[in-house]
Amino acid sequence: FCLSELQGLQSRIHDIRATGADLIAVSVDSVEDNRRVVEKLGLEYRVLSDSDREVIRAYGLLHPGASIDGGDIARPATLVIDAGGIVRWRNLTENWRVRVRPDSVIEALAGLEVH
Repeated sequence: FCLSELQGLQSRIHDIRATGADLIAVSVDSVEDNRRVVEKLGLEYRVLSDSDREVIRAYGLLHPGASIDGGDIARPATLVIDAGGIVRWRNLTENWRVRVRPDSVIEALAGLEVH
């Protein structure tokens, strides 16, 4: 995870929820590692562990061999997914340093019917 991205999204969690949406983060990290991040940052949203990379593969986000140790990780991405599982908006990058701005997510949500 990019901690500043998680914190940025947390800072706008109430604005995100005001659109009728909720926020969930998915990581290849373990449940325990994710729990520590949530506690350390005081996140008010769930951070789920996808250590088998099933969800990451299902959404086409696998970045093979990209971790420091050569393992597979997720490409930096932010998705808006409706209740039926359809991706309505996505921000995807090859560069792990480039992350979505919370305002972009809120703008995307404002243009969608997510209720």
